[in-house]
Amino acid sequence: MAKRPVVLLVAAVALGGASVFLARQWLTEAVRSAQPSGPAIEMSTVVVARVPLSFGDKLAPENLKAVDWPAGARPEGSFTTLDELISASEERVVLRSMEPGEPVLATKVSGFGGRATLSTIIDESMRAVTIRVDDVNGVAGFVLPGDRVDIMITREVEREKPITDILLQSVKVLGVDQEASDQKDKPVVARAVTLEVTPVQAQKLTLGQTVGSLSLSLRNQLAADATEQRTVTLADLGRGEPARTAPEPAAAAPVAAPAPVVVAPPRPVVTTVRVVRGTTATEEAVGRGRTPAAALAPEPAAASSSPTPEPAPTPAPVLAGPAS
Repeated sequence: MAKRPVVLLVAAVALGGASVFLARQWLTEAVRSAQPSGPAIEMSTVVVARVPLSFGDKLAPENLKAVDWPAGARPEGSFTTLDELISASEERVVLRSMEPGEPVLATKVSGFGGRATLSTIIDESMRAVTIRVDDVNGVAGFVLPGDRVDIMITREVEREKPITDILLQSVKVLGVDQEASDQKDKPVVARAVTLEVTPVQAQKLTLGQTVGSLSLSLRNQLAADATEQRTVTLADLGRGEPARTAPEPAAAAPVAAPAPVVVAPPRPVVTTVRVVRGTTATEEAVGRGRTPAAALAPEPAAASSSPTPEPAPTPAPVLAGPAS
């Protein structure tokens, strides 16, 4: 009688376990039958980064691995085996940073024997141009390789009337000073920034540095669209037009001196006496130092502002008696 409860307990446990097993099998079959049947996905392999890779890192078996990848979703330029990337005689280096699990693409690594130079990461149709910056117009060192910036130019089109325009938008930063790695995450005050631009944009930057000052404006990585451009003047600062300075007086033209006026001396006043001797009449000057009137020739009148003296009255003739 004492063994009967034990047997019943063992039988109950066995039946419970069997029930759980059968229920699980039934649920598994139900779920499997509910899933739509389709063709099997063809798989391939893709080489990915095993650890974070930065600009200039050498490719080696310890930092790469091959993983299964859907053949239809294989990225263009990817590699299927490590032998395609690693050679015993020549090495390859990283040109663009990669995160763990990211496929290694041909555009992100150099060729065999290649070096990590700036020219290898520039697009064929682009150019690299360097501009000078400081702690202010360089966004206090927060501009790092891989960022995108707008470039503003400030110049004077008229005297004491500066303006600011957006010269270029969404320009990629290739390097800061002599650093081209985009793995830097701390701001560094730089003296020069290298940008990736088109040939025409390179000409604009070169000219802009000679006629004004250039400044950088850091953009969000996702904000790739161009923004509206407008020229900003002093009036937009709320201070109005700059004070106008009085123009310097022009130098007076030299005035020619007036020609000297020659005043003719006044004609001497001569008093004459008419003397008649017989049938001969003569005129004699009266007074000391006088010139006979007959010897005086008429002179042309000179231009003078003084009034012309009136001629002296002619004396009455004096009759002389016959000579004794």
